[in-house]
Amino acid sequence: MIYMFIFSALGTLGATLLGASLSSLATKLKKGAFVFLQNLSVGGIIALLFLEIILEGINHFQLASNNDFLGALYSLLIIIGVGLLFFGLHEITHKISHHHEHDKNDEELCDDHAHSTEVFHEKSLLSASLIFLLAISIHNIPEGLSLGITFFESQDVFPLNGLIMSIILFLHNLLVGFSMGSSFKNSGKSNKFSILITTLSAIPAYIFSIIGYFISTLSMNDLSLGIIFSISAGSLFYVLFIELLPQVFKQYKSKYSFIYVLLGILICGSLIFLHVH
Repeated sequence: MIYMFIFSALGTLGATLLGASLSSLATKLKKGAFVFLQNLSVGGIIALLFLEIILEGINHFQLASNNDFLGALYSLLIIIGVGLLFFGLHEITHKISHHHEHDKNDEELCDDHAHSTEVFHEKSLLSASLIFLLAISIHNIPEGLSLGITFFESQDVFPLNGLIMSIILFLHNLLVGFSMGSSFKNSGKSNKFSILITTLSAIPAYIFSIIGYFISTLSMNDLSLGIIFSISAGSLFYVLFIELLPQVFKQYKSKYSFIYVLLGILICGSLIFLHVH
């Protein structure tokens, strides 16, 4: 349990705090390094999602139902349902953060985390801060939930999957903290305010990582575990396909993006394979 508290804190609060702090010391991170770390973390999440979490959910449902087809079907339905739920929350947040424009700009595509940079032009600092926290907090909920669930291991085994997920989220949240802190700083806010408000946005991720872990320990039967892992998979599906992959192809695109993502898949996939065997 102690591993979960420490590594989850480092991967969420610690990484975001460090990124925001670095934004106050540097005007701009080299784009090449930013792209490499972001795309590497995306590759790691892809590997963890498809090689570990989805397979675990399907496997537990199959054991609970004694039917391979129905087990896989139940798991996939939950994954799709949870993914659509978070997508709906994403769309609601998008409309709230763009409500003040009242023009055709609402129909334009929005890059990931765009809410956080657009709201700084609001006259009301309180309103802008609340919209920012809402957008990023919703983004962090499924990440935190999946992180906590990956720490579910037997008591005598080191939770390597949880450590892998923590490292992946550390890279991701480090970059998020850096970019968000820079946005607040560039909008004229003080370094202390920028660091504080950016770090606060990571609190839901840490809270839900704890919730995810303790939910996983409530019941050991296969049906419960199948539901838990499927919920985690659906959450990561949302994060991956609605937020992270659009970054790869738009905001952080380079001619080496595919190689970086593939490298992340190979590294994380190798660690998972070695852990399982």
